[in-house]
Amino acid sequence: MPPEEKPRIPLGLCGDCRHAHRIESDRGSVFVRCQLALSDARFAKYPRLPVVRCPGYEGKAFTGQPE
Repeated sequence: MPPEEKPRIPLGLCGDCRHAHRIESDRGSVFVRCQLALSDARFAKYPRLPVVRCPGYEGKAFTGQPE
């Protein structure tokens, strides 16, 4: 019998944001912690998912340099 596959959580923008830190509890719950919340009160420490708009979003490939 194949192992039970865990359901995917729709993360929205947090799914590939460089500021998002995915946390999985021992019970299998998944949370996303926004690192921007540590220095900016505009951002929720644990945003409600899926996030569809965010002024702090930066994709993981973001370099800060214009192309």
